Amino acid sequence: MLTIDVKKSFHKQHDRLFHLDLSFSVNAGFTVLTGPSGAGKTSLLRMIAGIIAPDEGVIELGSTVYFDSERRIDMQIQQRNVGFVFQDYALFPHMTATQNIAFGVRASASADRRVKAEEMLSLFHIEHIADRLPHEMSGGEQQRVALARALSCEPRIALLDEPLSAVDIETRSKLLDEIESAQDRAKIPFIYVTHNEAEATRLGTNRIYIRDGRVAAAEIA
Repeated sequence: MLTIDVKKSFHKQHDRLFHLDLSFSVNAGFTVLTGPSGAGKTSLLRMIAGIIAPDEGVIELGSTVYFDSERRIDMQIQQRNVGFVFQDYALFPHMTATQNIAFGVRASASADRRVKAEEMLSLFHIEHIADRLPHEMSGGEQQRVALARALSCEPRIALLDEPLSAVDIETRSKLLDEIESAQDRAKIPFIYVTHNEAEATRLGTNRIYIRDGRVAAAEIA
């Protein structure tokens, strides 16, 4: 179970304060975060990953405490074992698909990293782009590489920030199939941010609507 109970204040445009105050618990499976732009969805993902820290509160995954302000716990990013798919994919432009995926593998030996990368290329049906650089890939291919890299470290939780916003409808449908298959294999929580109602309806075992930094509505199985 993922438990979130966090507060944080941000300075936004014109030095305006934005207050994030979120509290919920969800089990493994898909949790879809929806809501208007600027509501705090991406900030929450970044807190779970350890990129930014809450001002106060608790983030726990099972028995593992990622953050606890009272106990002064703030686990380092590399120790959290989180897979993160950024909205812009964030692939390394100078690395091939294989190299990008291998970068996420936790194994120390280069041969082991390559074997795992090749396994992930096969799982996402992108063996044919193994040696291509990101600028030589389509948007759907880049997305598959980003997903493969995020899951190559065998994470305890996967965070997906509007992962399909830049692909066409046909590609989106195929990628949703692969994302669902990836979650079914991994059996871990997938926290999925989207503005697309069709995606939210399809994936939303749990759905949380965030507005102005707070949970405005929730459907939790």
